[in-house]
Amino acid sequence: MSGFWPAAERKLADAKSTAHPLRFQIRDEAGGTVATLRSLTTSDLGDDRLVATLARWREENKDRFLTIVPFDPEGTRRWMERFPVGDPKRILFLVGGPDGELLGHYGLLLIGPGEAEIDNTLRGSVRCPAGLFGQVAQTIIRWAIDELGARRLIVRVMSNNPVAIRHQERNGFAQESVLPLREIHEGDIIRREVVDDPSRSNLPFGLTVLSYPIARERPARH
Repeated sequence: MSGFWPAAERKLADAKSTAHPLRFQIRDEAGGTVATLRSLTTSDLGDDRLVATLARWREENKDRFLTIVPFDPEGTRRWMERFPVGDPKRILFLVGGPDGELLGHYGLLLIGPGEAEIDNTLRGSVRCPAGLFGQVAQTIIRWAIDELGARRLIVRVMSNNPVAIRHQERNGFAQESVLPLREIHEGDIIRREVVDDPSRSNLPFGLTVLSYPIARERPARH
C-alpha cells in the first residue's frame, strides 16, 4: 500500500478479491435488475474474450485518453494487470447487462488523503440503455463517499468532449477549471501532459476538471 489513505486502500483490496469481487445491482423502478457492476480482479487477466473486448473499446475511443498506445490485446492485458488490478489506489468496475453482455466500465482512483477521481469511464456497447451510466455513476459516487469516506471527488475530461462533460454535469459534477495540455510523441506512443504555462500548450483543447459537491465530511463505515 502507498500509505496516504490506507483505510480506503484496504477496502479497494477487499473489493478486488478474486473470491469475492465487489458487486452492485442497478435496478429499475419496478425493482428489476437492469445492470450489474463487478470489480475487475486477477482472474479476469486470463479471460481472452474480455481482454480483446476492452482492447477494441480502447482503440475505438483512444482520442479520449491522455496516453495513447497501441491498444492491442496483450498490451491491454498488461495495462489491466498493472493498473486496475495491480495498483492499490485503483479499481475498475465492469458494467454488464441483465443478459450478461458487457456494456462498458467505470473506474475510481485514489489521488490523496480523502480524495478520489472518477476515471476510465467508457461506454463500449451500442446496446447500452440510455441513462444507465448515470445510474452507474451515482452508485460509484455514493460508494466513494459513504464507504471509502471521500471528502473530495473529481473527474477530468478532455474539454473537446462536450458529451462526456454534460454526462458528468448531470451526475452532479461542476466545472472548476480547464488545464492546458501539451502533446508529446514518443514513437508509437502519444502523451498529453498538463503544463503550468499555457504558452507551452500545443493543443487547441485542454483538460476540464469537475468536482462533486460533498456537503459535509462523511466518516467511512467500519
